[in-house]
Amino acid sequence: MITDNVIKEIYKKFGKPHKSEEELRLDYFLPLLNQHHSIKRDDMEIIIEDLDEFNPFRRFLIRGINAVLEFDKMIAFVFRNHILFLGKEDEQMRVHIKPEKPKSFLGRLFGRD
Repeated sequence: MITDNVIKEIYKKFGKPHKSEEELRLDYFLPLLNQHHSIKRDDMEIIIEDLDEFNPFRRFLIRGINAVLEFDKMIAFVFRNHILFLGKEDEQMRVHIKPEKPKSFLGRLFGRD
């Protein structure tokens, strides 16, 4: 089960982009997802053809992926500011948007982060 604590750890552990595309193991994960999702990969991006043309999660650059993780029923594509969860056993798709950190008192006062 993917809890809030698990999601926090994912953002903490995979906060930086991958060093090489081989680390992502896309050749392993994409065929697992193709049973229930129509996913296409080219040299630079991944396209989820099931989604509407104007859906912001329909296509994403491979270089923007920090990690790809496998859970019991989901595969997670980890990005800097969000995680895209795709179901391995069904057509389910979930997106977790990373919450913004609250600004410090001085940041609010002077308009800085």
